[in-house]
Amino acid sequence: MIRAAIVAGLAVLSVACLGAAVAAADRGRLLSRVGATRPSSEVRARPRVSVGVVAWGAVVPAWVTGAALGGVVAGIACVGAVAAMPALVRRRRAAGLDKAIQEQLPEAVSVIASGLRSGRSLAQAIELAGDELAPPLGPTLDRVADRVALGDPLEVALEAWATEVGGPDARLAAGVFGLQRRTGGALATALDDLVATLRSRRSAARELRSLTAQARLSATILGLLPIGFFLFLSVAARRDVETAFGTAAGKGAVLLGFTLQAFAYIWIRSLLRVAP
Repeated sequence: MIRAAIVAGLAVLSVACLGAAVAAADRGRLLSRVGATRPSSEVRARPRVSVGVVAWGAVVPAWVTGAALGGVVAGIACVGAVAAMPALVRRRRAAGLDKAIQEQLPEAVSVIASGLRSGRSLAQAIELAGDELAPPLGPTLDRVADRVALGDPLEVALEAWATEVGGPDARLAAGVFGLQRRTGGALATALDDLVATLRSRRSAARELRSLTAQARLSATILGLLPIGFFLFLSVAARRDVETAFGTAAGKGAVLLGFTLQAFAYIWIRSLLRVAP
């Protein structure tokens, strides 16, 4: 009874630590997206703990919990899940940041076009867009204006901006800026067409993602179902699983099954991936 209570407590502690870390990361990303920042004194008084530190701190409780419930196999699975949490959180952050930037890009180009119509130069219009837009795209345009103010050519600053932001839309915008600056012409009109193009691309990307949502969910379920069933067998038929791991044929069969499952999951995801 005492052992079961300790295991349950460690499991709850592990889940709580990981949940708190993920919630803190989501809250920080949301505050950054809306442009809200905390006072510097509060930031210094309350240093942030990274998700990696929390995850590595939960490795031992995860191992104890998994080993107590399903033996060595479940312990390894729990440790692997906890160790993979930082990479998953970083990937989620990067995807959210990229999505926020791509959603703000048409608005940024529209602000730059408005600045050009009011009589500003391209560099001044970019500086205006950097002041008007919230993070994450606004600060990147501020850095373009800072580079130009320090003496860098505008074309070089725009190339560095496109590399920093990433994505085909940013490269397209930088290319239009550079081309119109070299050849001349009505840049504001060209930027209006660029805004329409960018919004059409974002609309098509959202529609494509909605159309493939069911297939992506099916791929995730098919990828996790065998692993979950194997963990269930580790708990319900622990002796049989340990017997399978006691022979070379059993180890080879389990390894081959997980390898084929991983390749199948990667193959399904590659079929659903559409290059922009």
